[in-house]
Amino acid sequence: MFVTILFGDGKMEMFNLNCKLINFIHFLKEKCCLDFNEIVDLLDSSGKVMNLERKQHSLDLASSVLVERQYYILLRVCRDPESEGVKYVSLLNNFSQSHPELTELLRKLSNPDTVRDRKSRRGQTRSRNILTNKTSHK
Repeated sequence: MFVTILFGDGKMEMFNLNCKLINFIHFLKEKCCLDFNEIVDLLDSSGKVMNLERKQHSLDLASSVLVERQYYILLRVCRDPESEGVKYVSLLNNFSQSHPELTELLRKLSNPDTVRDRKSRRGQTRSRNILTNKTSHK
């Protein structure tokens, strides 16, 4: 049971899901050369953020949250203490060129309470697989 994480300059790393979530996140940060104090999350191929921050100390298996053989994009979570808002920053470099739809998706996820975004989410169907074109070579 594994997942593939996309980050950096087109890097891909496979991670085992048969471990506790706390260890998975720790190893993810280590393998991707991130500071252990950083808050990270993952974006799945349908555009859903996995909300790992709330589960970062969980002793549940990573497989209880993540889907095996799925591709995920590594995100940095930045919190604004004044507005209590959150901003997601892709840690996949040049993602705007390789996945242009990701730029708009991350903007919407980072500002979910704006009126325009609320209107655009009404009746919105699931976004298409944002990784299909780049990762269909499984």
